[in-house]
Amino acid sequence: MTVPAGGIRSAEDAIGAAGAGPGQLLIKAEYRTVVWSEALQDGGRAIVKLYRRRPFYDPLRRCFVQYRAEREFAVLSHLARNGVPCSEPLSWSHGRRAPHGLHEILVTREIAGSTSLDRLLQQPRVAIDLAPLLRLVRRMHDSGVSHGGLAPRNIMVAYPEHGQPAFHLIDMAYGHVFPRGIAGTRMAAFDLLDLMYQLRRHFPPELCSSWIAGYGLDGSAVQKLMARLARYRPRRPWSHLRRGETDLRAVMARLRASRNSRDGDNRASGPPPASDT
Repeated sequence: MTVPAGGIRSAEDAIGAAGAGPGQLLIKAEYRTVVWSEALQDGGRAIVKLYRRRPFYDPLRRCFVQYRAEREFAVLSHLARNGVPCSEPLSWSHGRRAPHGLHEILVTREIAGSTSLDRLLQQPRVAIDLAPLLRLVRRMHDSGVSHGGLAPRNIMVAYPEHGQPAFHLIDMAYGHVFPRGIAGTRMAAFDLLDLMYQLRRHFPPELCSSWIAGYGLDGSAVQKLMARLARYRPRRPWSHLRRGETDLRAVMARLRASRNSRDGDNRASGPPPASDT
């Protein structure tokens, strides 16, 4: 099956097509998650993610929070509207069909000519300037978005024919959109710690500090973050507790915004925006 330019129209079409036609490529196959790529009619490619939902737990959870694919679609759409480079969302859907049972599907446009930062870091003696990446993270936070799973595997790097590498954010399944910018908050710190914990394994502390400074923090704030980084361990149950805190803060922020009858626009908070130059 060839995916329409506007995206897959139904979950049933996507499931029936997974790995069944020419030009399709299976990327990931796990019990609860299946990811494959599809050809688009406009010549590009789509990334299709299928999440199998757990009986009883997920239908009950749906009474309180959005579908996982729905939330990820909303976060990516918000980033795209605010000009933050990310995987372009095309559509999302949910349903029930054998052999997957209850499921959700998210379709995004593949970032042409890109590779994951995680794969690049596995190359010996890799040389790459990540200051633009930290400025991108600052733009994400200024737009009011918390990633919730910021790691090199969720960052794509595209190398244009001329110019510097371009970074794109993907996989926002744990993301949240807050009514205003979150730079300087605990949610922003969680994202920075998750990312820098991985980068510190490949680069010296001095280089990591300079990149963090590019995010827009002053010298004392950089030192405090590096000190926290030395003690930081993104493992269970602490990672689940941090995500739970972010979920709770997102709900409270939306409630406060509705009670104060604000206009809904994101307002920057925290340190001044980082320069792109």
